[in-house]
Amino acid sequence: MIIPSIDIEGGRAVKRIRGQRGNYIFQGDPLELAARFRKAPLVHVVDLDGAEAGGLVNISVISKIAEILEGRCELGGGLRSLEAVERALSLCQYAVVGSLPFKNWPLFRRAAELYRDRLAVSLDYRGGEVLVGGWREKAASIAEAVRRLEEAGPYAAVIVTSVEVEGTGGGVKADIDVKSLKRIARRVFYAGGVRDCNDVEKAYALGFDGVIVGYALYAGDLKKCANWY
Repeated sequence: MIIPSIDIEGGRAVKRIRGQRGNYIFQGDPLELAARFRKAPLVHVVDLDGAEAGGLVNISVISKIAEILEGRCELGGGLRSLEAVERALSLCQYAVVGSLPFKNWPLFRRAAELYRDRLAVSLDYRGGEVLVGGWREKAASIAEAVRRLEEAGPYAAVIVTSVEVEGTGGGVKADIDVKSLKRIARRVFYAGGVRDCNDVEKAYALGFDGVIVGYALYAGDLKKCANWY
């Protein structure tokens, strides 16, 4: 499954290089992108400002995106309270949490108990370390993170993002044990550096169930393998 991504900063759709604010390869209208991707089975939406602030910020534009997509989306970025998770689930099919398992384990466990089938966990990593707080803080090694997550799983999905190649078109870089992730989630998705259909096939060969893609889709480079395009 090829999943388009829409990252929101200041009400606009952006694609940052390696997650760095001010370092962009794309800026555009998020509603136009949502309309363009409305036939996709699922769209990955991230509130970048929310990830840094610790709470949903761009809720107005995200609500409009969710309406265009008729709820076929997964929403992350600053979901660090039960109320934020529930707000995300009122708009999209899935809520995506990244910092919560490492910042507030009891609250995360409660969210998993309540919304297990609609909760996705994002493991954004660089150099073997999981990053949280808008990719500004190290939380744990990947192995430690997986061990911790096993205690409250399974989840709807785990999303693995390679920060090192995110927004670079540098190709798939996934030095991670996908089998260990499949023990704790129904589906495992990959994000970061995907540039063409060959990269999509590489991710599938590594065992991922889906690939989250931004700029390569915006540029039209995946028309041959995105059958909904």
